Parts: sequence; structure tokens; C-alpha cells
Amino acid sequence: MQIYKNKECISLTPLEIKIVDLLFLNINKTVSRAKIIDLIWEYTGNDVDDHTITVYLKRIRKKLGTDIIITIKGIGYRIDEE
Repeated sequence: MQIYKNKECISLTPLEIKIVDLLFLNINKTVSRAKIIDLIWEYTGNDVDDHTITVYLKRIRKKLGTDIIITIKGIGYRIDEE
């Protein structure tokens, strides 16, 4: 899977792509932090905490160069259909 912005391929790690994919599969729905933590744990086998999620989302937003990922404070993250 690849992600493009303005016909340019955005370089994301495989785990970052899985996180973005999870958000797009749940478009217009809030994905809980716990669900993202579970995804990362299943993919890496590493223990994950809330700070890890914050770091991954910050990196993804920076690479995408957009605020398409909305933070729902205390709950999780969402991508809305525009």
C-alpha cells in the first residue's frame, strides 16, 4: 500500500501505513487509542503506551503535511470524509 499527496508518494513506514489504513477504514468514526495500541502490539509484539501513539500520529501528520487526522481529546483519532 502506498499513500499519495498531489501525485507524490509519501514515504511512511509499514506501521505508519497500518495506522493510516485503520483510520481510513473507519472514515468518519473515531478510532480509540486502545484500538491503535492493539494494532501496534499485534504488528510489532512490543508493549505500547499512550505516548507512543502520540509520537506516531505526530510523525504521520508531519509526513502527510496536513491535519487530516483529527484528535478527539481523551478518546482517539478520526479522519473525516471531505
